[in-house]
Amino acid sequence: MAGSGVKRSRDCDLEANLNVQGCTTEGDLLFAQKCKELQGFIRPLTDLLNGLKMGRFERGLSSFQQSVAMDRIQRIVGVLQKPEMGERYLGTLLQVEGMLKTWFPHIAAQKSSLGGSRHQVTK
Repeated sequence: MAGSGVKRSRDCDLEANLNVQGCTTEGDLLFAQKCKELQGFIRPLTDLLNGLKMGRFERGLSSFQQSVAMDRIQRIVGVLQKPEMGERYLGTLLQVEGMLKTWFPHIAAQKSSLGGSRHQVTK
């Protein structure tokens, strides 16, 4: 759509992308919605990852533990950034959601449709 002057929302692009890929199930849409709801966790995860890379946690973790933590955080962020992965990974995403809410209780996902999810920091 470059140069056409038409501006589409990310949510429209997300739904269009899911529909273009073939049979979009209710589970696929639920997975995409859950990814959108959890977008607010990407920033604190990235901050944590950067802290690990800069050695902020060297005193508390072995190098192996740091390496595993960095790998897991990168995988989680990767999944959150790919809502088109679909229903196959919904169970895993729900487990990750519970973990993220435990790690970052100050970040709350607002429940909404695919189109309007936002995150807020609670006090």
